[in-house]
Amino acid sequence: MDAQVSMTKFLLAFIAGLKAGGVKQVVISPGSRSTPLALLLHRDPEVECFLDVDERSAAFFALGLTKATAAPVALVCTSGSAAANYYPAVCEAEATGQPLVLLTTDRPAELQAVGAPQAMNQHDLYSGHVKTMVDLALPEDNPAMRTYANWRGWTSVAQALAAPAGPVQVNLPLREPLLPDLTLPIPPVTPHRVLATSPTLAPAALTPWLGKRGLLVVGEERTPAEAAALAELAALLGWPLVGDPLANLAGDHYLPQADLLFQGAVPTPEVIIRFGRLPVTKPLSQWLAKQTAPVLLVEDGPRFHDQHQRAAAQVSLSPAAFLAAVQAAQPAPAPASWLATWRQAAQRVARLIAASFATPVLDHSLVGRKLPEWLHDQDLFLASSNAIRLVDRLAERRGNGVRVFGNRGVNGIDGLLSTAAGICAASDRPLTLLIGDLAFFHDLNGLAMVKRYRLPLTVVLLNNDGGGIFSFLAQRKLPAADFDPLFATPQGLDFQAAAAVYGLPYHRPADPAAFRALLNQPGARLIEVGDSQAGPVDRWHRLQAALKGANQ
Repeated sequence: MDAQVSMTKFLLAFIAGLKAGGVKQVVISPGSRSTPLALLLHRDPEVECFLDVDERSAAFFALGLTKATAAPVALVCTSGSAAANYYPAVCEAEATGQPLVLLTTDRPAELQAVGAPQAMNQHDLYSGHVKTMVDLALPEDNPAMRTYANWRGWTSVAQALAAPAGPVQVNLPLREPLLPDLTLPIPPVTPHRVLATSPTLAPAALTPWLGKRGLLVVGEERTPAEAAALAELAALLGWPLVGDPLANLAGDHYLPQADLLFQGAVPTPEVIIRFGRLPVTKPLSQWLAKQTAPVLLVEDGPRFHDQHQRAAAQVSLSPAAFLAAVQAAQPAPAPASWLATWRQAAQRVARLIAASFATPVLDHSLVGRKLPEWLHDQDLFLASSNAIRLVDRLAERRGNGVRVFGNRGVNGIDGLLSTAAGICAASDRPLTLLIGDLAFFHDLNGLAMVKRYRLPLTVVLLNNDGGGIFSFLAQRKLPAADFDPLFATPQGLDFQAAAAVYGLPYHRPADPAAFRALLNQPGARLIEVGDSQAGPVDRWHRLQAALKGANQ
């Protein structure tokens, strides 16, 4: 049998394994060595393919797809440096537990380390940032090798999905000729046996943590279902619930604006139950580090995200499973006065923040405060640095049907437009991205995916001409000769021109009413809101001073 047919049957078996594992979406970056795999996937009616010529953007787009669907997403690229461009998104996927399946095509062994073009060592390219790495065998066509290819496809996806979920790499060496035989039929998908476990927790194990005055602290992105389980848990225990915007928390027990809340006087809990890594809110983290109450860390899979290294116990359960365990224990709720005291402190903070916006002016602080409330029936993606912090500090509530996303695994500013585009493509819902000018500039190529797939993405661009986050940090005390080029980093870019390159309607509203009127509209657009780097800092310092005065 000729090499073309052998390669095609081998890869078709591998693709059938991917599909058996649950892969339905693939992001392909065109190239030569990946030709057979890309063609066979692109022609498969059971696989939805997205094309992105920029591998870095492609990986973040795939990250967005899996964030929106919680399903495994595969990536395909050619050999050489193409695969290296996946690295930042791989690190984010590893940190946040997203099941990416990286299909990096490669030169065969005889073309390695001999000076052949577009050849480099792709073995363990992502080091410890992937859960597993497999070098696939060269394609052969016999029953044993087709079974092997199918099994490798399925197990790679299964490993990506196994808790804690994360990225895996499959390196596929391919020999020329690279065009597959497109006349061969697509083989049926053979279901594989899935090993599933349903962890439980005996009610007696929870006895030290229940029936007390406690606090629930939630970090990381949470689905609406997870957030609902956490709200139900807070109501069952009679405890306050705090966390950053990505946790999507709501309900009577949820206390927003935690940044200012934990800079003031709050009650001392007897126990603390934490879910996942710490929220973005630094004063909350500093407050937790000083507490002597025992901490229970709850994670869906043992990741040990105990930054303060203070957890007295750790359990591996999902929020829903933990809620079920607590319900089975039938705990007595905390006295009503416990939650009431927390609410009073939160209401004082809310009044101070509301008073600071008595005369509304369109600036970055107002956008951070009102954007979540003014949106409805869509998703919201919060970029790192100032965007998420302004919402965390100032926003009081979210609009109807708004789910919040972000990339806070390694907190980078790279790939944010591409990730938002991926979420938008997978969810079939409009999405608004709140992003700063440096992060926007860093991933301008992500707009190509918005244009290509006509995605309903609204970009709200907070332009303060540089790295405004550093104006909040100690670096601001440096002389201008050091601060401006190293931290403020002004770029002086014309973003209206950038929008024009990708065919995006551009707006720069003059007041809050004009800004609000541009939201919740069909299609894609870029809305630019200007401010100085000092503007949000000055307002925040005034709020901190007002809180200090109110507590004296």
